[in-house]
Amino acid sequence: MPERNAVIFGAGKISRGFIAHLLALSDFHITFIEKSKDLVSLLRQQAKYKVHIMGAPEKNIVIDGFEVLSTDENQAIAEKIAKASVVFISVGGPNLPQVAPLLAEGVRRAAGVERSIPLNIILCENYYQPAAWLRQMVTEQLGPAEAAWLKEHIGFVETMVLRSSIEPTEEMKAEDPLSVKTQDMWEMPADQEAFVGPIPQILGVAPKAKFQASLTRKLFTYNASNAIFAYLGYLKSYKLLSDAANDPELIEVAQAASREAGAALSKRFGFDPEDQAKFAASAIAKYQKREIVDPIERNARDPIRKLGRNDRLVGPACLAIEEGIRPAALSRGIAAALLYDEPSDAAAQKIQSILLESGVPRALREVCGIDPDGELARLIFEAYEALKREMQISK
Repeated sequence: MPERNAVIFGAGKISRGFIAHLLALSDFHITFIEKSKDLVSLLRQQAKYKVHIMGAPEKNIVIDGFEVLSTDENQAIAEKIAKASVVFISVGGPNLPQVAPLLAEGVRRAAGVERSIPLNIILCENYYQPAAWLRQMVTEQLGPAEAAWLKEHIGFVETMVLRSSIEPTEEMKAEDPLSVKTQDMWEMPADQEAFVGPIPQILGVAPKAKFQASLTRKLFTYNASNAIFAYLGYLKSYKLLSDAANDPELIEVAQAASREAGAALSKRFGFDPEDQAKFAASAIAKYQKREIVDPIERNARDPIRKLGRNDRLVGPACLAIEEGIRPAALSRGIAAALLYDEPSDAAAQKIQSILLESGVPRALREVCGIDPDGELARLIFEAYEALKREMQISK
């Protein structure tokens, strides 16, 4: 098996601007697997692209020498997986079912040639327990012997994606339409216990013990602050996340939400309250950086997923309730997400239809997965009505 072969499912901004960057600096040969025919064609045609590091142009890099396969090239993909040193997944959580059959075919190929070297599949998804879900979906498509081989030889590893990767400027796109702007952040924490065999030596990949607790902490801190700035910022007509994150009123809400979530996380998982406060402050500071020109629309996109029971707003609010903490600021963030009515966002429009037809209780039950008669529902409804009055929203 050729050494240092990496397969990346997805060729979006995180794949190109973070995963491939770390792999290139670690001397891996990269194969992108991508479903967009246009993106496949462009990657093949250009055969390279530039990663721009915001605030540190001396660290910019050109990525080249990669291969690109379309998701309909099943046999070629299976062969790449069977010979890979590591596989990364960055396709968006809801798209994981499309990846599972391709991975299953790769597993069959690897098991068929009696590959003895373990393979780790590393997931870079802001999604609830994606590794367990993907493992289950792949295993269901295998025979008993192949499933037993997978259990022994393949790890499904979750990570934290801490680097922001955003659209380049118009000037950058004119020069290179594949270029990506990324944050000057280099660590990718990963679930230490989930690896099988030796952990791949990749710059930035940092194995962490007790990872699930740390992942929940990140989701309920970083992603929660991001959502509060995005949804409340939208209601105040901001276009850029950094503008919303520098609004004194929204900073106050984000800080209050961080205190609520932080207290709940510290009680549940034993995090040091002072360390948690610093962690939360670093999250808010990240979104305040003006050099990260990130549209609110991108961050607010798909509110149905982001309002899920275990996701960035409802998750910490429920945890707070369970730990005896009143999540008033988190409820305000949830209410703002319910009021997000971006016309181009199908998920946002679906929520608006539910609200129009049946009101807040049904939205809380169907979208958020919470009891519409419970304490949290009452707090969210109060925040929802308050926001409508403040923003003069007629719903």
